[in-house]
Amino acid sequence: MTINIRTDSAAPRTGRAPTSLRFAAAALAAVALAALLAACDTPQTTFEPRSDAAQRVHTIYIFVIVAASIVGFLVLAAMAYILVKYRERPGRVPQQIHGNNTLEITWTVVPILILVAIAVPTIIWIAGTTQPADDDALHVTAVGHQWWFEFRYPGLGPDGGDLVTANELRIPVGRQVAITLEAKDVIHSFWVPRLVGKTDMVPNRVNQLEKFKATEIGEFYGQCAEFCGSAHALMRFRVHVDSHADFDRWVASMNAPPEAPAVGSAEEGGLRVFRAQCATCHTIQGVSEGADGPNLTLFGDRATVGAGILPSTTANVKEWVSDVRALKPIPDPREVPIEGVSRVMPTFYVEDPDKDLLTEAQVDQVTAYLQSLRLR
Repeated sequence: MTINIRTDSAAPRTGRAPTSLRFAAAALAAVALAALLAACDTPQTTFEPRSDAAQRVHTIYIFVIVAASIVGFLVLAAMAYILVKYRERPGRVPQQIHGNNTLEITWTVVPILILVAIAVPTIIWIAGTTQPADDDALHVTAVGHQWWFEFRYPGLGPDGGDLVTANELRIPVGRQVAITLEAKDVIHSFWVPRLVGKTDMVPNRVNQLEKFKATEIGEFYGQCAEFCGSAHALMRFRVHVDSHADFDRWVASMNAPPEAPAVGSAEEGGLRVFRAQCATCHTIQGVSEGADGPNLTLFGDRATVGAGILPSTTANVKEWVSDVRALKPIPDPREVPIEGVSRVMPTFYVEDPDKDLLTEAQVDQVTAYLQSLRLR
C-alpha cells in the first residue's frame, strides 16, 4: 500500500479573499456609509439649529458626543494595549495583581469629573428655560387637536382679541417667542427640531414651551411627537419665520375681511357653498365664525393642506374637500363617534349619489374660493 503525504505548507485555494482583506473591505464600506449618511440633510435635523434655544441644546449635544468619544477611545485604546502587552506567550507567566489603589482612584475620579463637566452646562440651560419672557416677546397659545394644531395670538386679533390660525405658525425673526401649550382632547407634543425642543401638550394642563428667538428667515418643519391616535403620523405643521415687515403685513391681512368675489365667478359660487356647508365649523375673518374646525383665513397663502401632510395645490385641496378620509384616517362621525369632538368634517364627494353632499362642480367652486384667500 502506498501512502502519499503532502509536505508543502500552502493552503488549498478556495477562491475567497483572505479574512484580513474582507475585514478591511467591510471597515472601508462602513466608513464610506457613515460619511454618506453624515452628508445627508433632513428638514427636521437637530444638527442645524436656527434659534438661540436650539443652539444651546446643540452645543451641549456636541459637547457630550465629544466627551463620550474621547472616553470611548481611551477605554478601547487601554483595552488594546492590555490585550497585546499581557497576552499569553510561551515561557511567560503573567504577573498576578490583586489591587492597585492609584488605578482605582483614577477610574473613580475621572468619570465624576466628566459627569460634572456635563451636568453644569445642562443645569444652567435648564434653569434658563424658566426665565420670564422678554417685555416685547410674542405670546402664542398652541392647542393640539385630533389631528391638527391651532395657534392663537392674544391681543393681535380684531378689537384686541385673539388672532387665530391653524397648522402654520408665523413668527418674526429675532423676536423672542413665548408659546403656551394646551390640548383639546388627548396628549399631544409640540416639536420643531431646528427651533425648539419638544414639550407635551396635556389636556386640562397648561405647559410652557422654552422661549426662543429664531435667527434665520425661512420655513421649518414641526410635528406632534406623542402618539395621539390613528392620524398621529399625519399631524404636522410649519413654522414660517418672517421679517418684521412681512409678519406685520400678515397680521393686518388676517384681521381684514377678504375681498368679495367677482359676480358669477367660481369663487362666488364657492363662497355660497362654504356658507351653507362649512361655516358652522370653520372661521374665515369677516365671513364665518365656526369654532370646531381649523381657521381658514388666508388659506390660499398656506403652503400645505391637511395639517402639513400635502402641498397646497389645486388637486390636493380638491381631494381634501371631496374626501378627507382618502388622505387621512379620520373616523366618520356617523360610524365611529369621537369622544369630546362635536363635529368632524364629513365626506362631501365620492361619486356616489347616495352619499355625496356636494357635486363635483361645487367642490371645484369651494376649492377656487379657498385658494383665493390670500394676503393683500
